[in-house]
Amino acid sequence: MTFWRRLFGLEQSASLVPGRGWIVPVVGESNYQGVLESLYREHGGTEHDVKVTAGLVPEDGNAFDSNAVRVEIDSCFVGYLRRDMALQYRTALGQFAGQCSAKIVGGFEQEDGTSAFFGVKLNLAWPPRIK
Repeated sequence: MTFWRRLFGLEQSASLVPGRGWIVPVVGESNYQGVLESLYREHGGTEHDVKVTAGLVPEDGNAFDSNAVRVEIDSCFVGYLRRDMALQYRTALGQFAGQCSAKIVGGFEQEDGTSAFFGVKLNLAWPPRIK
């Protein structure tokens, strides 16, 4: 049902108040390296972090965390808010999705010639507030 609501624009979105920089980490993004690399390149990333807009979507029915908040970039799933933050953000968002500024970080070449993993950092105020 959530997919159809979002597809047809029936799910509202709230803008979240930014914090003091891109310091809120996303967890689980190691499982979405291919997606993050693709998004990084699509947004012009080469050697530096890429600024994007992220969606925070309450994920009802998550088997591991009943308060889970999914993080999406361009409607692509890239990870979750940490458990200790998810409940507070779900409370602030209610039934709606939220939007915030984000950065895709990493991907650079390391000294040993390998590439650093991609990650996502969010610019969010704590405690959460809606604009």
